[in-house]
Amino acid sequence: MGKHTTFWRMQVKPGQVDALKALMADPAMEADMKGKGWELDVVGVSKNNPNEVWGAVVWDTSERYYANAESPEQNAVYHKMRALLAADPEWFDCDVLSQGSA
Repeated sequence: MGKHTTFWRMQVKPGQVDALKALMADPAMEADMKGKGWELDVVGVSKNNPNEVWGAVVWDTSERYYANAESPEQNAVYHKMRALLAADPEWFDCDVLSQGSA
């Protein structure tokens, strides 16, 4: 089984990017996800639109990613996050083709 990556884009309500950042940086959530197969994420704000946030998350397997995504705990986090967004997020699921670092 290969690694799983999800790329996503979110349209955040004006003035809510910091609240979204705080929700995503919750240490308890990060600790929980580490034990479930989460490996890393990268999140950024668009240079052209300060309310557009893009990200990618890498998991060790698709099976573990989807198990987390479908869990009641993650659903609760999603609803908190969704309240900060102007529209539903867009998700793009992929198998990792290549990965590198410096």
